[in-house]
Amino acid sequence: MIYLHFESPPTPYFIAAGKALYRKGDRHTRRSNIGVFDILYVLSGSLYIIEENEHYTISSNQLLILSPDKTHSSYRVCDKETKFYWIHMGFTESYYESEHIHPVNRVFNKSLFRDAPFYISVPKYMQLSEEEGRLLCSYIEPLLMFFINKYEGKTLKIGKDINPLNQQQYFLNILNVLNLDSKFSNAPDSLASEVMQYLQNNYHKNFTIQDLAKLYNFHPVHIIRCMKNSYHVTPIQALTTIRMEKAKELLATSTATVQEISEMVGFTSSSYFIKQFKLLYQKTPAKYRAELKQNYAE
Repeated sequence: MIYLHFESPPTPYFIAAGKALYRKGDRHTRRSNIGVFDILYVLSGSLYIIEENEHYTISSNQLLILSPDKTHSSYRVCDKETKFYWIHMGFTESYYESEHIHPVNRVFNKSLFRDAPFYISVPKYMQLSEEEGRLLCSYIEPLLMFFINKYEGKTLKIGKDINPLNQQQYFLNILNVLNLDSKFSNAPDSLASEVMQYLQNNYHKNFTIQDLAKLYNFHPVHIIRCMKNSYHVTPIQALTTIRMEKAKELLATSTATVQEISEMVGFTSSSYFIKQFKLLYQKTPAKYRAELKQNYAE
């Protein structure tokens, strides 16, 4: 699963929202680098969305957050009448996507005169429970501004103008429903978050579970147990995924060779790096880079 992590303050903010009614055979518009996050929440039917190379099927009570700097479109038309909400969200600071939940926030030396940074962490793609869905709808409805009706071929302005501060309050309630950090903030064992932070900061170095045990003065088995309880992965599994995510970034943004990238992210063997990359992403690093270049060319 992919998670979006927003470093705050400031927090993400509301721009616009609407609801849409698509007919069987309709498709979502192709867009590139739209500059805002596009949150899609399906009430009935299904949307079939591709973002870069990732395919998503969004059905009833499922949600997808499209990134502002990527290309998305439909890879398949709607096979039945589909109703959904959409929300455009802005964010001015840094965020990142990861296959790990961000370590639980712990504030040290909080000051009366300085912001204490924290992360808002939400799933990119998720299935909501019935209770979460009802709660989400209660916060979205007051924000609705437009109705896209494919049967009539019109986009209508709907809803009443509400105070901008109230709009942001409703939107913050939506973020709170989706935010995972609040669900994990009371985790009794902070060791897992410390280990995860260490892995994220030192992925390029060579170390073993025994090195972590010495660093934190805990038995390796205890460290593994804490990581699996908090993140559902072992430290080595987490480290491999972090390294792969960094490798994908380097393949997309640098001219370094595959061997050079394998060394930059902490692998001592490029063949093992290629094997692990293919195991995780079903393609070699070279093929991944070639597909990226082809997408950019289009």
